[in-house]
Amino acid sequence: MESVSALPKIFNIAAYFLDLAQQRGERIAFYYQDQFYTYAQVRTWVQRIAKLLAELGLDRENRIAILLPDTPEFVFTFWGAIWLGSLPVPINTACTADDIQYILQDSRAKILVTTQAWLNNLGKIESPFLQHVLTIDGDRPLMSLVVQQGDSIACAATSPEEPAFWLYTSGSTGRPKGVIHLHQSMVVCAELYGKGVLGLRENDIIYSVAKMPFAYGLGNTLYMPMAVGAAAILSDAANAFDVIADIEKYQPTILFGIPGIYAGILAVHEIAPLNSSSLRLCVSAAEQLPKTIWLKWRQTHGMEICEGIGTTELLHIFLSNTPSECRPGTSGRPVPGYDVQVVDEQGIPTQPGEIGYLQVSGESLMLGYWNRLRETRNALYGTTMQTGDKYVCDADGYFRFMGRKDDFFKVNGMWVSPFEVEDVLLQHESVLDAAVVPEAQNEQLTRVTAYVSLKAGYEASNDLENSIRQTLKAQLQSFKVPKTIHFLKTIPRTPTGKVHRQALLRNTLVEVS
Repeated sequence: MESVSALPKIFNIAAYFLDLAQQRGERIAFYYQDQFYTYAQVRTWVQRIAKLLAELGLDRENRIAILLPDTPEFVFTFWGAIWLGSLPVPINTACTADDIQYILQDSRAKILVTTQAWLNNLGKIESPFLQHVLTIDGDRPLMSLVVQQGDSIACAATSPEEPAFWLYTSGSTGRPKGVIHLHQSMVVCAELYGKGVLGLRENDIIYSVAKMPFAYGLGNTLYMPMAVGAAAILSDAANAFDVIADIEKYQPTILFGIPGIYAGILAVHEIAPLNSSSLRLCVSAAEQLPKTIWLKWRQTHGMEICEGIGTTELLHIFLSNTPSECRPGTSGRPVPGYDVQVVDEQGIPTQPGEIGYLQVSGESLMLGYWNRLRETRNALYGTTMQTGDKYVCDADGYFRFMGRKDDFFKVNGMWVSPFEVEDVLLQHESVLDAAVVPEAQNEQLTRVTAYVSLKAGYEASNDLENSIRQTLKAQLQSFKVPKTIHFLKTIPRTPTGKVHRQALLRNTLVEVS
């Protein structure tokens, strides 16, 4: 697929995927705990929940918030809302209660679907727009209401270029922003990346560490498997041990991971080894995968990790390594169908090896940020987006992430990429996770500061700090070696799994003594 221009003028993405589901009948679409749901069952439940939502007054273009872990109810509600022409707004359950309250008000959601525990945690919901709250458990669980629905309801006659759903950014540098995506966007990502790059097929069983409210997870678990007739696993795994147990139980063929989970699985290999025999492909995104982790994974499991990068604004992956052509430490090459360039401050393409700003054009690009005109204008230039990431492209066309424009900093007039230092930190046998930030010594001087969390069996000490520093000195120029190393129990991360550098810069975290 080269363009969405071939899509009909009347196009509903939920109907598109559910029509495919009807053709697949009794094939398994989703595994959840000890249950499974066929494609035919998914279609039935989606249409029933659409009818219930319509009876509750959910109209075309109304927003409906979904605050759920990855569950069947999430799947049915998401597609059911789009079926009606309304706009589902998934909310990451890793968000703070304060951010959730903000998203409910900012999105003007008319209905909230959640759990009783989350409802209790939120307390009084301040949004004046909210009219109904449905829970998937408690006295009147959602499915008990849905099962009473009979005849289906006609899908809305939407357009490919009409808003279909919103996703909120992680909000690591401010309040989360509502990203508006169109009905055509999922088709673009499924065709160009899911089929074109990864070669997903109907006999795949897909497992994603990233959850569905996260753009990466939404593609991995929801629409890309449905695009090819594969099965996806719905899980609420929270750590490496949970992921290992899930892989043992479900025997997936595709693992969509994030760097922290790959590092975590390797860290517990001696006590809980992963049986990776069912896997044919491993993928990583969300943030840069350290080369050290890539090499350790291949050494341990005999498989490459196909690293890529995407953004909420472009919905899924636009730079990716490909099977058998992976180059560790890079985000890969442009996914066919996307125009990706590194440019200087004047927007002129840089030469190979020169650091610049990443800009991307593609048909999955967002319509814009909800109620954020200035941010939309700053991010979009016609059909092109300035991502805010600093990259370098080598002579072979592979792109390497150097940091967010706000992460990159100078020491003694020389640029420091935190990811270069973090990769070396992770090579030390004691280090489980690491993050590097600048620390202002005074108004003129900046120094490199590192935060690390340790693997089981290691304790913070002066001797360990000196050992880590010796590893750094052996591989880095002296100005890049951290002057201070702080030991933390865990490295703070955003709801989407990225290092929360703002939290580190505020320096309010408690060190391990």
